[in-house]
Amino acid sequence: MSVELEIAGAASAGALSTRQSADLSGEPCRNCGTMVEGKYCPKCGQLAASFHRPVWSLIGETISDTFTLDGRLARTLPVLLFRPGRLTKDYTEGKRARYVPPFRLFLLASLLFYLMLFTLVTPGQWINSIDDDTRAEIEQSLTEVPEMPELDEATLAQLEAANIDVNAPEEIRGDIEQQVVTVLNRPDQFAAEIERWLPRLSIILVPLTMIALALLHIWRRDLYVYDHAIHALHLHSWIYLTGAFLMFAGPHLPGIVFALYGIAFFAYLWRSLMVAGSAGIIMSGLRMFMMFVFWIVVITIIMVATLLISGLSVRA
Repeated sequence: MSVELEIAGAASAGALSTRQSADLSGEPCRNCGTMVEGKYCPKCGQLAASFHRPVWSLIGETISDTFTLDGRLARTLPVLLFRPGRLTKDYTEGKRARYVPPFRLFLLASLLFYLMLFTLVTPGQWINSIDDDTRAEIEQSLTEVPEMPELDEATLAQLEAANIDVNAPEEIRGDIEQQVVTVLNRPDQFAAEIERWLPRLSIILVPLTMIALALLHIWRRDLYVYDHAIHALHLHSWIYLTGAFLMFAGPHLPGIVFALYGIAFFAYLWRSLMVAGSAGIIMSGLRMFMMFVFWIVVITIIMVATLLISGLSVRA
């Protein structure tokens, strides 16, 4: 799991706490020394509070406030999960105090998703499951790539005059062969690189989704980039949370549940576009189709980029 994502998720969870500081009212202001009787210093306006507390106190309060005392999470999740687009609509209309902020919700959802993914689905296991015969076939296929044809002296002279290294393609092919063999021999390191790069690259999907939503509603003057940013964060939060649940409960669920989830995914996206964008059924359906195609293309690029970067990062 990416260290940056873990830190962001922990900070996000901590920000849900309702007890962020110790009250220092009745003491001199730490900034200007004026005696403070209320919540803020009457002279400089600084908050009369101290944030220095034992780490176990912070952890305990974070867990307590997140799951029991802070009602925002309890109010946010049912609306997000079962009322497509309503959370976005409420938030953009100014009903924000009752809900968890969108970016904080996204961080928590993505943290949970990747914890489930890299705990239950280990990329290194895929390589470890490859038997010796298959490994030999892969290595043999690499050596069977046709070599470059022999060049005559005149052509070689022209290439050398143009400062073109005729041996470069062979060297590149050799490097690729060596890197593939290295990945096959170091599956755990390859898995660690995937865990490092996938969360970093996949977060790019959120701003791209925001841009796509803005383009799909480009003629709507009553919708702003802010609205599409909130909508994109909520859509990805729903996908992450439901995906985490399926990974956790999947082995114990009948196969039809996954087919029903596919239907629910399209229904959720369709309804969300209708409610959040105040659009009709047909127009929302067209936007849903275009968003799905866009996601397929971008996710494919992200997955290929993750595999390439992770593979290149593995060192012998």
